[in-house]
Amino acid sequence: MSRVARAVAFLSAASPASYGERLARLRWRRAAGPPEAPAHDWRPSEHAAGRLSAASEWVVVADPAAIPVGRVPPLTPGEVLRCRTGALPSVHTLRELEAVRVHAFDRPTPAVAFRTEDAALLAPPAGGRDRTTAELFAALAARGRSADGFVAVPVPEASDSPRPEIARRIPDAAVRILDVGCGAAGALSAMPRRGERLVTGVERDPRLAAAARRRCDRVVEGDLRESLPDLAAAGERFDAVVFADVLEHLEDPVSALAAGVRVAAAGAALVVSVPNAGHLSLARDLLMGRFDPAPSGLCDAGHLRWFSRLFLEEAIVEAGWSSPRIESEKGAPPPDPAAFLELAADWPDADRESLETYQWIATARKPG
Repeated sequence: MSRVARAVAFLSAASPASYGERLARLRWRRAAGPPEAPAHDWRPSEHAAGRLSAASEWVVVADPAAIPVGRVPPLTPGEVLRCRTGALPSVHTLRELEAVRVHAFDRPTPAVAFRTEDAALLAPPAGGRDRTTAELFAALAARGRSADGFVAVPVPEASDSPRPEIARRIPDAAVRILDVGCGAAGALSAMPRRGERLVTGVERDPRLAAAARRRCDRVVEGDLRESLPDLAAAGERFDAVVFADVLEHLEDPVSALAAGVRVAAAGAALVVSVPNAGHLSLARDLLMGRFDPAPSGLCDAGHLRWFSRLFLEEAIVEAGWSSPRIESEKGAPPPDPAAFLELAADWPDADRESLETYQWIATARKPG
């Protein structure tokens, strides 16, 4: 096999990459330099020596979910470049991220870039054994220098963060609370745990379910399409049912809401949050010919359905809940909104509230 000029290696597990992970890999390949650099998977525990010969230069990525900003610079002999970690600015799309200045730090290191012949000069670990790919990455990260433009922005796990705007909408009288698609269960962590209040989470991702067990009284691990009917069949009923940023990830959100009705006690509360498809950042990007799936946020690569205020109301009522109260949650403002809002002002039917809404939050009741 002929050696290519530059390739990208991902320090990752052997499991197949998801759709979102493939998009992240593509961004790294493009950042490595035209045309898209070929991609390799390196197991952290395997020996590095046998992997290096496929390319003259390597960009090795330890955090594929981090979003590269700009391009990987050219390398000079003897040089190792360390990718800096960027602080996630107040942006909602990849196009907005590309257009703003990112404040970066030297540590931790999401990726390194180096020439194969320079990596070979590193002394092996004590005992003379070959380095593993993880050890090679650590040695290069310690040796490398940071370079302007070689920056990647990590994306935190969204479900790990408290959601006070959700927690405060749980009625005080609710004792048994079901957090559907709870992720790491951060959403309700700001909720006061009065008396005998019990929180049950439903989560299909084993890694997130393990994190949720530190916060919930119980976690049902499995797909909600099976877990909710099982809870209903077992006679379990809840005083509040929460779908916090879940419905947009489902093929059939109305069926999921209807399953929530069947596990709800009479008069139980429903709390739902969804990203707003009419937010200014999305409308502006579309006007500019852009729509880029991202690791999280308005353009999350995992979104299967898109919600306006009206569609959210229709979905909730169709599923069997009462007519909901739907409120706007503005979230962080997009960068430089004034020019687009001025443009929208000339359109008589423009919905200014929708443009400024990051999420719609709905509350409803189970009738009867």
